[in-house]
Amino acid sequence: MTAARNIQRLVYLVGFLDLAAVMLIIPLFVVHLRRIGMSPLVSGAVRSFYGILQLVSCPLVGRSSDKYGRRPLLLLGLALSAMGYFVLGASDSLLVMVVSRIITGIFKHTITLCKAVLADVTAPEDRQGVLGTFNGAVGLAFIVGPIIGGHLTELQDGFSRVCYITAAVFTLNFVLCFVFLPGVLPAPQPGRAKPRHTPVPRESDKEESSEEHLVIGQDKGHLSQEQIDIGQLEQKDSRQFVQEEQSLEDQPVPDQLDTKLTEAETLKQVFHFIKDIDWQVFGDVFMIDFFLTFAAFAYRSSFVLSVDEMFDASPKTIGYIISFQGIVGAVAGFFTGKLSQFYNDSQLELFHSSVLQVLSLLGLTLAPTVSSILILLVPLCISDTIIRTSVSTIVINRCDPLKIGSVTGFGQSIPAVAGMTTPILTGLAQEITVYGPGIMASLSAGIGATLAGYMVMKKKPKVE
Repeated sequence: MTAARNIQRLVYLVGFLDLAAVMLIIPLFVVHLRRIGMSPLVSGAVRSFYGILQLVSCPLVGRSSDKYGRRPLLLLGLALSAMGYFVLGASDSLLVMVVSRIITGIFKHTITLCKAVLADVTAPEDRQGVLGTFNGAVGLAFIVGPIIGGHLTELQDGFSRVCYITAAVFTLNFVLCFVFLPGVLPAPQPGRAKPRHTPVPRESDKEESSEEHLVIGQDKGHLSQEQIDIGQLEQKDSRQFVQEEQSLEDQPVPDQLDTKLTEAETLKQVFHFIKDIDWQVFGDVFMIDFFLTFAAFAYRSSFVLSVDEMFDASPKTIGYIISFQGIVGAVAGFFTGKLSQFYNDSQLELFHSSVLQVLSLLGLTLAPTVSSILILLVPLCISDTIIRTSVSTIVINRCDPLKIGSVTGFGQSIPAVAGMTTPILTGLAQEITVYGPGIMASLSAGIGATLAGYMVMKKKPKVE
């Protein structure tokens, strides 16, 4: 157990350093693009392209880690990410920046692979606590990173310096994993059968934030091909959330996977996956989830650029504002369970939180000062947290227990789609007016809130 514990501590450190380094750059990346002459539309296209690469490459990286092991893929990703961020800081050329984003978009799956390593070395009954600690470390990085990045960016050639520091941190992570992460991971418990490798789920698109999860299930000593985190649900006697595990028993184990599937065969699997969903039962909640998620992503993807244009905010100020959002979201998570217990009706809770999102986005779009932005970010962050939990609860309550995996797996693709589409769409809206992204986000949230209200009136029952 000592070896496994040491690996867990190593992964906590690597995960924290990884996201802290990314958050040095990401919040101010769009401002830098504008200052070197890129229009909001081109900037959005660059960021959308990154999201597409992440979504496409994640299954390939996951399958490769099943076949060749976590360590080689993790080392490769860290080394190429370091190179990508170094290239990003070395030139103001659009072509060079696109090349750097291609490199990181394809190979940067550090957080997902770290969670897979934790699952490999942790006993099933301990995984929730271990992954919770890891998420806490990553959440801390989300708060600390933007502040440090904001201060550094204000220095002469600040953005280049931040890119070089980020590349140095990834290099440090590479050295740590090369030296301390063994090629053959120790078994989670003495005497318990352990497969060689565990699978990696698809990654949502946000920039490896705080929103991705990995929960591993077990069946007769073998890990299933795909494991689904069905979100955080309130317990009736506790404010804490639990993560449900669901093994897809009809899927082959990793050693049986055909690693030479063609693109057409992969698409067939995706269409079969979508066809498996009972849209009469889940269509409304997935539609609501899409519009509300799109609204949140649309506002946040243009937030930095909007604040910079409207208030001429310094990078330091922007960094503090982004960190403030992380703090509010983290605090809100602790009270979501009690709120759900108070409502005892997830559909009504979703409706009210969606209305709160609409009002917050309208206020933020028309906010006259940075202070008013800070005040209105509080209800927005709270509503986002409640919406994620409410949607997960509704889906689970309606779902046949034998189909939880496939249904929630499809639900996890919604943020990925929103993450790919919002940067370019909000960039186009911002070309028209600085208020464009806020108006687009408010309209999308309004549609989601209207559908949520209609759902409350219909009250779909749980599937028996």
